[in-house]
This record gives sequence, C-alpha cells and structure tokens, in this order.
Amino acid sequence: MNHKSWHLSRRTVLKSAGVSLALPWLECMAADKKAAPKKRFFAGYFAYGVPMPEDDAADRMDHGWFPLGEGKGYQAPAMHASIMPLREKVTFLSGLSHPAMRGTSAHKGADYFLTGANILKTYDKQSISIDQYLAKSLSKDTRFKSLVMSSFGGVNRPYRSSTLSFDRSGRPIPAQNNPAEIFRRMFGEVTDSEKNALASRGSIIDEVLNEAKDLNRRLGKTDKAKMDEFLTSVREVERMTERSVQWQSTPKPKVDSSKLELDADPTSPREYLTVMYELLALALQTDTTRVATFQTACEEAGLTDRFPSAVGLANSSHKLSHEKKNYADVAAYITFLNEMHAGFIKRLDSVQEEDGTLLDNTLCFYGCATSKTHRAINYPIILSGGKNMGFQHGAHLHYGENVPLSNLFVTIGNQLGGRTAKFADSTADITEVLA
Repeated sequence: MNHKSWHLSRRTVLKSAGVSLALPWLECMAADKKAAPKKRFFAGYFAYGVPMPEDDAADRMDHGWFPLGEGKGYQAPAMHASIMPLREKVTFLSGLSHPAMRGTSAHKGADYFLTGANILKTYDKQSISIDQYLAKSLSKDTRFKSLVMSSFGGVNRPYRSSTLSFDRSGRPIPAQNNPAEIFRRMFGEVTDSEKNALASRGSIIDEVLNEAKDLNRRLGKTDKAKMDEFLTSVREVERMTERSVQWQSTPKPKVDSSKLELDADPTSPREYLTVMYELLALALQTDTTRVATFQTACEEAGLTDRFPSAVGLANSSHKLSHEKKNYADVAAYITFLNEMHAGFIKRLDSVQEEDGTLLDNTLCFYGCATSKTHRAINYPIILSGGKNMGFQHGAHLHYGENVPLSNLFVTIGNQLGGRTAKFADSTADITEVLA
C-alpha cells in the first residue's frame, strides 16, 4: 500500500482538558523550513575550586577533578562518572584563566568569570559578560532576552557577586532564585497588575528621559559623562519594558508543573538544584529564551554554603575547599555538583530536535574561576553540546598559562553570535574545540 506523504507543522500541539502539549520533533515536520533549530547558550558556575591531588598521589583518580592525560585518550577521575555516558559530547579544558585576575582574592570569581574584565583594583572596569553579548543576537525573537539564575539570588555585592551576568555597561543583572516565581514568569498568566505596572513604567521612563534631555544641555563635560551613563541605564529599562509589552498578547507555553518541586529551597540542595536545572531546560526547550546562566552557589556565607549536607557532610563548602591533604569529603561534594550538572546535560540530550538534540543546539559552558585552594588560575571547565554550531568534543585540552579564557569567548562569539574579533583581554581564538 502506498502512503501519501504529508507535512505537519512544528507548531502543532495536542490539546486535552485545557492543557496544551508541544509535540516532539517528527519526521513529517522536516519540510517546515521555519522549524530550523535555534542556537542556544548556557553558562554555569560553582564556587571555591576543586580538589587537586598530585598526579602520583594514590587518590589521584578517586578524588581529583582534572582528567589524567590529554587528547582523546584521557582518563576521567571518578567524580566525572555521571557525565561519561556523554563523553563524545563533552570537552574538559584546563590551564585557562583571566590573566589580569590571577592575583585577586579568589572570592571575586563570579564577578569576572564571564566578563574577563580587569577589576583587580576597581570595579569601574567591569564589562559585559559573554552571555549578554550573545543575547543581543540570539534572543531577538524570544520572550526573555536571557534567564539569569543563582541559588543565592539578586546581586549581593561587588567582589562576591551572586550573579554571573553583566550588561553592556558592566552593571550586574539581578539573578532569580525562587523556583515558583521563575516558573510563573515563564509559563504563568500575565496578570492585570503586571500589565498596569508596565504601562506605568513606560510613562515614567518617558517623563524621565524628557527631563534628562533638557537638563543635559546645561551640564559641564564631566557631569554630561555621568548623565550619559545614567541615561544608558534608563534606556536599557525602556527596551526591556517595550519588549515585555510586545509579548503581552502572545500566549505562553503550557507546561505541566505537577512534577516540579517549585517550593524547594536551598535548605534541600538536591531537590532545589534539580528543579532549578529543570527550569533551565524548560526555558531552552520552549524557546522562552536562548541564553541562560546559573550560579549554583555564591562565594558568600549563607544557605548555599551548606550544600554539602546533600551528601551527609556537616562542614560548609568553604571549609571543605581549604582541605590540603584528605580530599575525600570535598571530592564527595564536588561529585554531587557534577551529578547535578550531568543530569542537566543529559536532559538536554534527551530532547529531540530536527537535526539532533537540544544539547546539539545548545553550547554549555560550566566551571569555576579558581582551582586548588582558591587559586585564580587553571580554571576547571567543562564544555559540552553545540555540535550543530561547529563544536567537537571527546577530549581533554590543556593550555599554557599565557592563553586567556577570553580566547574561548571569541570562539564562542564567532560560532553563536557572529563575527567576534575581540572579547575582553583575548589575544586570538581557540580552534581546537571546533570540528
């Protein structure tokens, strides 16, 4: 019997009992030219560095973080067992760092991890983070420009930031840390109060800009520079407001929250990190945004410092990181964080899209800005996904101390955001991560 070929729109949904579910990618959707997978980017961060036994130590493969050996034939220490099923979609990088910050207090790591800015002596030199640089081009057609998350939330303070994301003027973007509120913003109904608030905000911004324009004519050179910086902030809020207003009439994706522990908080780290990673996956899967960051724990005292309790440890993550000989406990904690991240990577790889998986269309950058005992060199980094953006994996790549991490950001910018000649203190690009 001959079957007539037919075409099904990628936008088709199944509706039942008032719930809409997006279909997975099917072969009969292949003719939909508008269904081409979109480029996505994720950046994740963990605090306080990693255990680093010497290469000849008896516990090197049990408690170490960095792989042993380079290239395709590397040996992965035990703490990476959870991600090894995806070995061919993962690259370990070592040796990279931000040169200007090598002599800094290690607790500043999150402030410069994604920016590469020289904030050793002054925060005035802070600059845009790679996620926000990419968001300018990747997220033009999504409801949210980016999703900025951390377990601590907000901004905290300079030099112990609780966000990884900084705008084009170097200002920190507050991170969200409440799962229920994150879900509501992405998938909940837009309330009348929110609509009214946006309208009011737009009116206030118009009034501020008009008054500032008149005032600016009477200012001296120095004050004009300060006023320009202020107006840049106001215009950024204006753009965000306009974006939100434009999306008000567009229905949000329907997502079943019954299996999400949206009431989880950092006092239950395993449940909390699980739901936060799931929200990230849903944001990318539903095309709510194409750029996201997540700081799993802040380099600051607080509930996130108690995350080792997830594996039965009483010590704080900060105290564990200062261990210089017996690495068993800190290794158990980092193994837990690795498992959480590996679960997220596997989740992305389980979502089928037209020419691969969601992971193939998402470049994931994950790591820390310190290595052994808070040293701001030799960052532990895992790069995964992005196959359909030209990235290749399956190796451990080690670089000399003269190679800035920003060189990798140039490569990421070129592959995801268009021609990028320079980012922060970059000196070239890194081609070994490309096919």
